[in-house]
Amino acid sequence: MVAAVLAVIPAAAQQTQDYFTYVSQWAVPRDQWNAFEKQQATAIPMMKQLVSDGTLVDWGNLTARVHEESGFTHAEFFTATNRANLLKALEQAWTSATNASFVSATKHQDLFLHTIAHGGKTVSNATGYLLVGFYQAKPGDAQAFETLLMKQVKAFLDGCIDNGTLLAYNLDTEFIHTSAPGTYNIALLFPNGAAIDKFFADLSAAQKSDPTVGRMFEALTKDRDHRDGLDRVTAFGHK
Repeated sequence: MVAAVLAVIPAAAQQTQDYFTYVSQWAVPRDQWNAFEKQQATAIPMMKQLVSDGTLVDWGNLTARVHEESGFTHAEFFTATNRANLLKALEQAWTSATNASFVSATKHQDLFLHTIAHGGKTVSNATGYLLVGFYQAKPGDAQAFETLLMKQVKAFLDGCIDNGTLLAYNLDTEFIHTSAPGTYNIALLFPNGAAIDKFFADLSAAQKSDPTVGRMFEALTKDRDHRDGLDRVTAFGHK
């Protein structure tokens, strides 16, 4: 996702609200994709209710559009303002964990993330695309990189929420570490492909206007550890 944040306009105030995000990923055999997606859809009423009653901030169902050798083809995520609500939602979702579609998956992984910044618009059962950039801070630079994300990247992304380019975004690091410390991701949820084009046009213009943020971004991260993911958002809701 090109250094997703080459960019930027005025620094935002430090966020005081913490969020937490849970992500489940599956590798589903191709001949069972339709069945799996139908099973995902059965959870939509429950997820809508969890957003409505304030347990969750948002949720989404995903299918991979750029497949990787890791093999994951489908995913689900949901975000809450605290660990208690996240786990409350997880326990409700867990009741369907042994259904036939989930059991048929050949590989499965969960992530429990600390979402250091989040923004979004109120929508119900929207669709779109999720673009995620994964970054590894250089040893000793994790705090500096996090400060850059919070003071510079967040400002740009908040502007994209305001103008409709993004439906939602997350800046995440791991709460339960399943990979090396210092791992961060920038997750951007777009309503359509045209919005992705607009985002990168705005990003390019901002980079030309002020290249210093991009230089700082590159200086604080390991280029060789950068990865991107692109998923189709088949259902999404935000409070």
